[in-house]
Amino acid sequence: MRKLRLLFPLLLLPVLLLTGCMEPDDVEGGELIKKAREAYASLDSARVVMTNTETGECEQEFKFKYDEKGILSYSYTGKSEKSSYKQFNNGYESFTEENGKVTHLVRGDKDFAAYSKDAKHPQADMGLIIYQPGSVKEASVTEDGDTTHIHHDYDLDKIKPELEEGEATAFYADYYFKDDELLYFTETTEAKVDGRGKIYEYKIEIKDKNSVEKIENPIEVKE
Repeated sequence: MRKLRLLFPLLLLPVLLLTGCMEPDDVEGGELIKKAREAYASLDSARVVMTNTETGECEQEFKFKYDEKGILSYSYTGKSEKSSYKQFNNGYESFTEENGKVTHLVRGDKDFAAYSKDAKHPQADMGLIIYQPGSVKEASVTEDGDTTHIHHDYDLDKIKPELEEGEATAFYADYYFKDDELLYFTETTEAKVDGRGKIYEYKIEIKDKNSVEKIENPIEVKE
């Protein structure tokens, strides 16, 4: 979403698009994060919710489910101060609504894309949970009761962030675990917009793991 980092390739929110090169080196907390990434990528269904921590409002939601043949159905809704975006795809047809304009494609059309367990959608794969160890300049792990908090401070020169508006000045990722289970993670971008400092912080939660029964089209389709 964004030029979003997280959730989705066409998203429209003011979050990073991380383009830095992956490197094999680990940093503090890496083993837990890698386990969480693998666990997410193995799910048959889930609902990913991205909440603006300042407003408490859900600004992005991605829901997916594989059928018995491994074909992916998914829906996405996202919005920002300037944009809105929705998409539905069941492997055979797709609907996209961008700022009120609806596009319909079917399998065989030039720009149609279908996804499966063998050809995963980027947001149904481990890349949803950001981890680029070669781009982390500072890392720390702290314990608070039964919760493990991992903090990663990313090097902007390596990740080359893009925002919907303004210029990023810092980016942090924070992960919260109970034992080996990822409870949620946050992505925080500090930026300058029209010469003023601004902070975008989003909480990402993975819900309804392996319990999504149906993917519904969020776009109103006129007959």
